[in-house]
Amino acid sequence: MNLIVSSQQIKELDSKTINDFGIPSRVLMENAGKGCADLLHNAFSGLLKQGVVVLCGFGNNGGDGFVIARWLDYYGYDVSIITVCKGNSSPETIANRDLCKKLLIEFIDVNDEDFEELSEQVLFDAGIIIDAVYGINFKGKLNEQVSNLFKLANETKAQRVAIDIPSGVNADTGTAELAFQAGLTLSIEALKYGHLLGNGKLFSGILKVIPIGIPDLLWDDVNAAVLLDETTAQLPDRSDFSHKGDYGRIAVFAGSPGFTGAAFLASLAAVKSGAGLVTIFCHPEQMRLYDNKPYEVMVRAIPVQEGGKIDSAALMQTLDRYDVILFGPGCTVSEFTLQTLGFVLNVWNKSAVIDADGLNTLAQHPELYAQLADKPIILTPHWGEFCRLAGTTTDDLQQDCMAQLRQFVEKHKTKVLLKSHTSIYHDSDITYLNISGNDGLATGGSGDVLSGLIAGFLAQKMSPANSAGMAAYYLGLTAEQLADKQKKLSITPTAILDNIFKCEQAEADLPDEK
Repeated sequence: MNLIVSSQQIKELDSKTINDFGIPSRVLMENAGKGCADLLHNAFSGLLKQGVVVLCGFGNNGGDGFVIARWLDYYGYDVSIITVCKGNSSPETIANRDLCKKLLIEFIDVNDEDFEELSEQVLFDAGIIIDAVYGINFKGKLNEQVSNLFKLANETKAQRVAIDIPSGVNADTGTAELAFQAGLTLSIEALKYGHLLGNGKLFSGILKVIPIGIPDLLWDDVNAAVLLDETTAQLPDRSDFSHKGDYGRIAVFAGSPGFTGAAFLASLAAVKSGAGLVTIFCHPEQMRLYDNKPYEVMVRAIPVQEGGKIDSAALMQTLDRYDVILFGPGCTVSEFTLQTLGFVLNVWNKSAVIDADGLNTLAQHPELYAQLADKPIILTPHWGEFCRLAGTTTDDLQQDCMAQLRQFVEKHKTKVLLKSHTSIYHDSDITYLNISGNDGLATGGSGDVLSGLIAGFLAQKMSPANSAGMAAYYLGLTAEQLADKQKKLSITPTAILDNIFKCEQAEADLPDEK
């Protein structure tokens, strides 16, 4: 299981390991550096024989870099170290730097008169360039000298490897303008939010975690997020000795003139996920729109009184036999949608998914937010919908989407799956991040399929967190699998439905040697 932590959380883990367990900081640094060096030695010996350059800062990330340089030198490779920052270093960083000098490893120092010329020469001759400049301590912008160095490094044909996180990327938010462009990032002990959010995902490349010996006991008190992958993937429990009633009944409030496709996609996704019975609920005047509905899905009219208002008593009686409500895909924002959503939020205490126009209606009527509190209701907004719900801007969300999401969930005591290239599920107890998928999902209907999958998992008694997380993971995984057979631009939601759950994903390989 890949855990994700903030920079503060990993610093606290380091501190407790040192102070509570008596494991010296220098031992942790040695473990980190040797772990990285061993992985590189085993995976990239051919490139390392062409020469390796380690970019080292003055902090502990630079100390890791000095250890890496020392071990790669021990393994017989031609190593050069470029020191690029000034400042006060920890005793263990100084000790490892001095060891490298005693071993006569080549140093190019930022204070050298011909620093830029020497740096350019060794960078373009190297087979591998290792970034150990800032790590998780970076905030703000790179200075001009480091920016120029990274621009040179990023232009080379060398394999580029970042230690912990590419320098120039904020470890908590993923914000970055210019940064070291890594093909591989070796994250120390655990993943960081910045690997997966914002531009950090673009700069990090393939991610591998290097354990350094932090005791397992310390993780018990860490509220770490989880990256959804092949190690965490799961589906609802099933039994050969079961019937459709065992797998839940879903009421889908979706579709309207011109948007029935959204209702069909969401409903079929719920069926494909294993739900027992799926029924579309629509306005009685729209029943004819569903004459050509999928065979597996039923349709019922929402009971209304004279004047067009919902017959609350009749609808409540009808819904009593259902287990999950999915509300919103293709509903349009209207007075009738508002009536229906208001009724559902007022009387429904079972599981629910609110998507699309359900979210847009909710955003226009914040007085309904109070009905979300402490209920098993999942909101599934994309960024634009979330900004409307939270009263924020895309710019603010880009600066720190985790902070914005946490604030919204805490304020309204609800559960949210925030959809993007990295999707985030968050409630008061659990945070999941999902990076499966590709741009083939950037088309109308993908979100409807996702909401249907979530509803189907909820109907089969998976928790809200696992329902949302697994639906996002398998949707993305299917898009990745389809990309092996066709161009990503031609992937459709119906193709996703036709291929979902067909096979599993293997663990990501290291970058190939060039």
